Amino acid sequence: MVDSESMIPFDEQVGLALRGYRRAHGLSQRAFADVVDVAPATLARLERSALSCSLETVVRLLAQIGHSLAVVDADGQPVTTWDETDLRARDRSGRRFPANREVRPMRVQAAGGPQWWLHHEYFGTGECGPQPEWTAEGFSSDARFGRKPRPRAPGEKPRWL
Repeated sequence: MVDSESMIPFDEQVGLALRGYRRAHGLSQRAFADVVDVAPATLARLERSALSCSLETVVRLLAQIGHSLAVVDADGQPVTTWDETDLRARDRSGRRFPANREVRPMRVQAAGGPQWWLHHEYFGTGECGPQPEWTAEGFSSDARFGRKPRPRAPGEKPRWL
């Protein structure tokens, strides 16, 4: 039996864990596929390599056999600290902001909320939503939506942004 997991690629470790559980419980691939509610072909693929299956499927099957996935650092220790903004910041629909955007908490600019929100909510046609708590809007005066505008070519006239 091989002890060193560092020699075995991750995708094969998943397959070995599933195969080991299946064999320890005396199940065929077809019977185990019925138990974990996947197609037998999917289970056969997973036992060879987890790279061709969705992460959702891999996580679900590992959870059913008592295993889990973890993000580990170079020393093999689980990473447990994350940037608080990345953990908490959501738009008003509950989605995370795009990863390429810098996000910060909203500063209270007026009693009614930020000016763009007031214009959008009160002059819009819909119902007023909750005041935003986070923003990914541009933070510098020469940036538009977090990006610096493209420099003009020599002789190019101003354009609408």
